[in-house]
Amino acid sequence: MELSIRAATVSDAEAMGRVFVDSFYAGHRGQLPDWLLDTRTYEVSRNGWARTLASPSPGEYVYVAVLDGAIAGVGMVGPAVPWPPDDVARSASLTGECYALYVAPSLQGKGVGGALLRGLAARLAADGVARLVLGVLSVNAPARGFYAAMGGRLLGERDTFDEGVRLDESVYAWDDIRTLLSSAADGSR
Repeated sequence: MELSIRAATVSDAEAMGRVFVDSFYAGHRGQLPDWLLDTRTYEVSRNGWARTLASPSPGEYVYVAVLDGAIAGVGMVGPAVPWPPDDVARSASLTGECYALYVAPSLQGKGVGGALLRGLAARLAADGVARLVLGVLSVNAPARGFYAAMGGRLLGERDTFDEGVRLDESVYAWDDIRTLLSSAADGSR
């Protein structure tokens, strides 16, 4: 298997939409109301990724994991969203946030997610970001386990809203982004 991590392009949007929707459904069935899941369609996702890639916001990056020539995962990082309980740490160290990390369900557990997260972290580190945070639905035990295994430290919980639905999100942090980057050298995920 040949795995590479690279910046996404607009021509990737259709495949990215499929990976996102398939992963979103597999990961969140039973965790979110069905009507909310149903708002995620291939077309909506493809169009959303295409818009994001055509007009990126400053400091935001979208990457894909490519396995044997096919897109296997998508992720997005950028400036950390405001969260007052973390203000002190953010003022001491430039902090980025992972907004999305999705891997095709059939490829989860095969190192794709870890490689993609490290690729995203490396991109932020190149911009001088020293710290990384991310939020994951608190009810999503497999994803929480993955981030903990990748060395993320649980900071706490915050509210997030999706289509007006309030959800509990657990926030993980890598206080030194280099620890996440070095996990590839020791064979971690």
